[in-house]
Amino acid sequence: MEKKFPILLASCLLSGSLIAGCGSNGAEDNNSTQTSNNSSMEENSASESESTNNEGMNDSSSESGSEETIDLDVGVDTALTNLDELKATLENSSDDITAINEQTKSLEENWDKMEAQVEQEFPEEYKDIEESLYPLIDEGKKDEPDTGKMNELIDETVMKMTEFKEKLPAS
Repeated sequence: MEKKFPILLASCLLSGSLIAGCGSNGAEDNNSTQTSNNSSMEENSASESESTNNEGMNDSSSESGSEETIDLDVGVDTALTNLDELKATLENSSDDITAINEQTKSLEENWDKMEAQVEQEFPEEYKDIEESLYPLIDEGKKDEPDTGKMNELIDETVMKMTEFKEKLPAS
C-alpha cells in the first residue's frame, strides 16, 4: 500500500500538470489570436482612415472628379454594350430565353455597380434612366419575356443612357 500512494500521487500531479498545461496553452493561443485579430483590425482601421483622408484630399483637387467620371463613363459604356447585345439577341434569336435572361442579369449587375454613385451625383438622370431600365430588367427575367415590350424599353434606355453619358464631365 505504501508503494501505491507515491505512484498514485505522482500520477495525479502529472495528470493535473498536463491538464493545466493544455488549458493554459489554449488560453494563450486564444489570447494571441485575439491580440492578432485586434492588431489586424487596428491596422485596417488605420489604413481605412488614411484612405478616407486621402479621398477627402483628392476631392479638392480637379483630378478626383475625373477619376469618378471615368468609372461612370466606363460603367455607362458597359451598360450600353449590354443593351446592344440584348437587342441583337432579341432580333436574331428571340426564342433563346436563356440568353435573354443571362444578358438581362449581366445588365442588372453592371448597373448595380454604378447605381449608388449615379443616384448620388445625378439624381434626376438616375430617376429618368430607372423608369425604363427596371421594367426592362423585370421583363428580361421572365420565363416568357415580351420581346416587343423589351425592344421598346431597350431603345428608351439606350437613349437615356446616351444622353446621360453626354452630361458626364470629359475624362
